[in-house]
Amino acid sequence: MSRLPPLPERARGARPTFFDDPAIDTLVAMLLELAQEHYVARARLAALEHWAAHEVTGARLPYSEAYRLPPEEEARLADMRAAFVRRLMAPIEQV
Repeated sequence: MSRLPPLPERARGARPTFFDDPAIDTLVAMLLELAQEHYVARARLAALEHWAAHEVTGARLPYSEAYRLPPEEEARLADMRAAFVRRLMAPIEQV
């Protein structure tokens, strides 16, 4: 299996613009970055809550990336994520 070269730290080329005012593009980029971080925390909390509710008392906490929710919980979380993205993007889609 060949190893891929590391990705560059910064993308080449100009940052795409979507609005007339570049400050709005910057604000939207910041908002989406915060939303991504928020949802990662939400997903990890959901996994931790599920683990805490279904594991034996006194068991060690699993490494958060290794713990997998059951398929029905994954589906519920995916539905919540889709609704979150719809709410997040609704004001932008109305422009």
